[in-house]
Amino acid sequence: MQPSVLVPLANGFEEIEAITIIDVLRRGDIDVIIAGLEGKNVIGAHGLEVVTQALLDEIPVDGYDMVVLPGGMPGANNLRQSEKLRTIVQKCNHENRPIGAICAAPWVLFDMGVLKDHFTCYPSFEKRIGEGEYHGEKNVVLDKNILTAAGPATAMEFALQIVKILRGAEIYEQVKAGLLFK
Repeated sequence: MQPSVLVPLANGFEEIEAITIIDVLRRGDIDVIIAGLEGKNVIGAHGLEVVTQALLDEIPVDGYDMVVLPGGMPGANNLRQSEKLRTIVQKCNHENRPIGAICAAPWVLFDMGVLKDHFTCYPSFEKRIGEGEYHGEKNVVLDKNILTAAGPATAMEFALQIVKILRGAEIYEQVKAGLLFK
């Protein structure tokens, strides 16, 4: 069965991160459900408008293999304030399903009580987290079921790691080779 990933988008999301994640996962034959927090039309931090498939409020709390949060500001703060997303993320964590967050979004996971001991994030956001071990020298960190990444330039590596988690090493290598990722 094809794995599925929920990617919630809030106004102010980081475009490079969201679009890269969506694109790479689809190349890995992963069903990506894009859900808008405030509406179906969501505006990124740099003015790019994305039309989502659904509103987050229409999405069931269950039914996908992973939740992945793009960063960006004020997008991450908007995600952090969503009670529906909090319920989804906490349920995924309780069931030990993978959760991903990049850039400012690990702060969202911390606020929701699911960030583990080791993480990376956009530099300076580790101060908002204040707990655990920040690995600023790493692009991507996996700790138990939580995958975190540093920021826009690390989005492709982050997305490829999600492919590896959900589809395995063979599909990961195929997608990586097709993207010419070194």
